[in-house]
Amino acid sequence: MDLKILKIFVVMASIFLIFSSVFRLLNMYYVVYVVTLILLWAYLGQCWNICYGYAGLLSFGHAAFLGVGAYTSTLLLINYNVTPWIGMLIGGGAAALIGLIMGIPTLKLRGAYFALATIAVAEMVRLITLKLDFITNGPLGLLLPTNLSPLYFYFEDTFHWFIVSLAMLIALLAISYKLENSKLGMALRAVKENEAAAASLGVSLFKYKMIALLLSAFFTGVGGVFFAQFVGYIRPDIVLPPERSDEILLVPLLGGTGTLLGPVIGSVIFIALKHVFLAFFGGGMAGAYLILYGALIMFIVLFMPQGIYPYLSKILVRCKLKA
Repeated sequence: MDLKILKIFVVMASIFLIFSSVFRLLNMYYVVYVVTLILLWAYLGQCWNICYGYAGLLSFGHAAFLGVGAYTSTLLLINYNVTPWIGMLIGGGAAALIGLIMGIPTLKLRGAYFALATIAVAEMVRLITLKLDFITNGPLGLLLPTNLSPLYFYFEDTFHWFIVSLAMLIALLAISYKLENSKLGMALRAVKENEAAAASLGVSLFKYKMIALLLSAFFTGVGGVFFAQFVGYIRPDIVLPPERSDEILLVPLLGGTGTLLGPVIGSVIFIALKHVFLAFFGGGMAGAYLILYGALIMFIVLFMPQGIYPYLSKILVRCKLKA
């Protein structure tokens, strides 16, 4: 791995680790909980980034992969006592299978048509989950056991959840960096930039789009397993609603699609603002933060269409040139 990127990862991990350790020592576990959510949403945002940021597949249905991973692992744990550490692989595989089933008929569609198809698939998964109440307990959802050990992916200390989420994010960023600088990454960027030109050079559009979709779905499914264990209770309206897909894609759109640090920056802004608003305007104004998000998205689309991170990078480059 490039030394500069490695240093960035180390610095980022150190900042999160020191920040959370200080608040843990101060017994401010709610702040550690919020930082863990920031890392989780940065992870999910990077999963979506593989799909759109690298391959140009605009998906509004990633909640389907999140929910499939969460339900698969939870059902295996409750019914067969399978540890969620193994459930991560199985849940990610189940999500990838959904991605395969979704991709075969839809990847030939372009632009808004593919995006609409992903919405339809996510809604189908949600409705099927509700109908299969003899398996999923329908709208009542599933309560995960709480008398487990770390061997079953359960921690009583929030700080341990933070460590796992940080490790997951760093691992995914490292994989994404390798992907960016591989032949596969170059092919995906070619497909995103100009499909006709990529096809004329012998790049199989369907093949590389499918690879991007499967990778994105698999890692999102893994994130769904973490989400289920962390929350301890899953229902269709928690892991499968359309707004969950919107939140996942909002993170890289804010920070910058097609970049490694964009989802991290977007997640910090998204989660921090959400919980600040919930803390000060809870109760009857619990949804007030959505107004701010709408205004923020409009501002970024108008003045920073590539996202916050690319804009900040350009400013830093100009400052260095002037210096």
